[in-house]
Amino acid sequence: MRGSWENIARVLEREVVSDAELAYRLGCTRALVSRVRADLRLDPMPLPVSSGRLTDEQRYMIAAVLTAGGHRRWTGRVTRDGVPLLDARTTANRIAFRLAHGREPEGQVRVGCRMRHCVEGSHLTDRLIREDRQALAEAGGVR
Repeated sequence: MRGSWENIARVLEREVVSDAELAYRLGCTRALVSRVRADLRLDPMPLPVSSGRLTDEQRYMIAAVLTAGGHRRWTGRVTRDGVPLLDARTTANRIAFRLAHGREPEGQVRVGCRMRHCVEGSHLTDRLIREDRQALAEAGGVR
C-alpha cells in the first residue's frame, strides 16, 4: 500500500496510528498524513502514543524523514563524521536495517545508495548482502 490520500484515510479510519508511524509504513511524508488527518477532522497525532519510553523503532520513525528518490534523511543526533545515532551505542542504520530486512545486520551496516548517510533501510547493506552482490558480480550476474 502506497501513501496516497485514499490509502492514508483508509488506515486512519481503521487504526489509531501516529503521523510518524503511518508515514514510515506507507513511504510518504508526515505532512501528507497530517493533511489527510485534518481533512477527516481527526485530532492531531504527530508522534506515537507511548506509555513511557519510546522504542528504538519509534524513535527511528520520528527522526528519519522521507526525501526525494525514496531516501531518508536523519534529523537526530550524529557523530562528527555525520553517522546517524539513535543513542550512544546504537546507530540509526542498524535499526533501519532491521526494520527493512527483518533480521539483525551482520557486520557493519553501510549505505548502498548515492545519498551520503541515507537511513532508508532498503538502501542499507550488511556484510552478507555485500558478499552476495560480490559473488553475483564475479559470476557475471546482474547486481
